[in-house]
Amino acid sequence: MGMRKIRLWFKKKIYGYDIPDCKKAQPLRLLPEDRVLVLAPHADDETIGCGGFLLKYGAQCDVVLLTDGRYGDAEIPPAEMAEIRKKEFEEVMAHYAVRRTQMLNVEDGKLIDRFKDFNTLEFKEYDYVLMPHPMDFHKDHVAVSCLFKRACQNQPFHGHIIYYEIWNTLARPTHYIDISDVVEEKKRLINLYRSQVKNIDYASRILGLNHYRGLRHHVEYEEDFEIVRL
Repeated sequence: MGMRKIRLWFKKKIYGYDIPDCKKAQPLRLLPEDRVLVLAPHADDETIGCGGFLLKYGAQCDVVLLTDGRYGDAEIPPAEMAEIRKKEFEEVMAHYAVRRTQMLNVEDGKLIDRFKDFNTLEFKEYDYVLMPHPMDFHKDHVAVSCLFKRACQNQPFHGHIIYYEIWNTLARPTHYIDISDVVEEKKRLINLYRSQVKNIDYASRILGLNHYRGLRHHVEYEEDFEIVRL
């Protein structure tokens, strides 16, 4: 009996049921010809969850901002807040030098009800689509994967989904990127979302997660991902 089978047998004996064997996450590397779409529920999610990825692979990426973020600050009128967040997003995107950006302008918090708008996006040209993982702690974040799977019933998509972390961490990341060389730039870009960081220090918190994640692979900072197929 091989060691892997012995471990699985032991787990079943101890816990009474099968537990999937944990595999070490692999480095995430794109080919030069890979095309990537990043779906951001709100302006800042893309930088919090995969800012290091965008700094390394931005030239291969398109980014779609899904909601207008109008309720991002209860003290600012919604229309004014939406305009502020739009400008912040445009400023940050200029630093990533991505291929294209698009804004769907769905009302903040109402994404799950706007499949018609989401379904205008086309996915067939992409090798990878990045989005928050389905167990993330925000209804708009959860809505992205639900809407994406529904949209793919009507159009071909033969690539991979890459889930990234925002509010909740991934239980079993499959891939990671060493972002040690770009972590200071990621911090700076998070802080360009001034309307969002004035009350919450997102940079120190998410970089704390990235620093902790690096323990497993002996790097200073890393972003973790889960890559799956539909």
